[in-house]
Amino acid sequence: MTESNFLDDDIYLHLSHRPRYILNGVISIDDSTKPASTIIQRECRSSLGQLDNLPLEILHESLTYLDLQSLWRLSRVSLRGKAIVESLREHRNLVTSAGYTFEILNRARILGLHSVTTLYAALYSKRCISCDAYGPFLLLLSAERCCFGCLAVNQSLWMISLPLVGECFGLTKQQLRALPIMRSIPGKYRVAHSVSHQRSIRLTTVKAAKELALKVHGSLEALATKFPLDARNIATVNKLDTLTWYRQAELRPLSHDPLTIKDVGIRPRDNFCGMGAIPFPSLLKNGTEQGLWCRGCEFTYKTGVAIEEMDPSTLSGLVPQGCDADQFLLRIQYRAWSKADFLQHAKHCHSTAAVISQKWIGST
Repeated sequence: MTESNFLDDDIYLHLSHRPRYILNGVISIDDSTKPASTIIQRECRSSLGQLDNLPLEILHESLTYLDLQSLWRLSRVSLRGKAIVESLREHRNLVTSAGYTFEILNRARILGLHSVTTLYAALYSKRCISCDAYGPFLLLLSAERCCFGCLAVNQSLWMISLPLVGECFGLTKQQLRALPIMRSIPGKYRVAHSVSHQRSIRLTTVKAAKELALKVHGSLEALATKFPLDARNIATVNKLDTLTWYRQAELRPLSHDPLTIKDVGIRPRDNFCGMGAIPFPSLLKNGTEQGLWCRGCEFTYKTGVAIEEMDPSTLSGLVPQGCDADQFLLRIQYRAWSKADFLQHAKHCHSTAAVISQKWIGST
């Protein structure tokens, strides 16, 4: 039985899933992150003062440029302020589609970092900022979308603690104040591996840190001259490898698919993996999408398909030329798809027929 014999509903029902081991790799969405009640217990007055003189259209347009902290404060001024904020289309759609975002930004102490317009633009996008695949996650400090693969292999998206920023990029405490900084949310995370952080620490992104370093020092060469990284001034080999990896971060989108990048044995351990991202839906014309993962790709890798015993033509159809087959098949199971793209992927997935025919349920 071939993929063309299956109905779309069969493909979605039996082949698509949203694995918890991936969704829990970043900041968790649970009952504690549900938006708080919008009921205001006590109001002092139902007026916005001189703002009441502005036409509603102009007032709405102006408010979209306010950060979320300012909007929240405005909503607490009066009943009219609350009604105006809640009537903003951008604010209303964010609350309806991803209301937990407000609580997470508040916990991370960056509620005042982004405007409602910036987050609304992210809600209406769907592509990873790094590789242009479907991006089911939102980077909190930049309000940009990313995919699971790029969270693992693109070190410019990695989080880094402020002490490491100073050590790696030669920045003073005063210079560090120019960076976007968040407080980590204690919990367990898993992108390239599992980590557990039960203490809140201050984090920024490697990309933001490197951009600031280039602005301060002028060039990577100048940075390397002033603050060389070698075994004489770094405590351990592992730390030296990590700091070197940070400095090598690309500041542009990846030039290769993250599934094909050869970094095994080169990429160091990411001690802050997943701590700067949350699951984030896309609000498209046909409704809200969360991203779908493929059980077929998981089946191909996890059922122990003997790569060395595969027919060469079959293997070449699965793995791009020049890629390590085992690494590629491992990573492709982590790729998310939009609903429309998922159907197209299913037509080419090696295990579509096997999964649907057997109604195989993979671990989630």
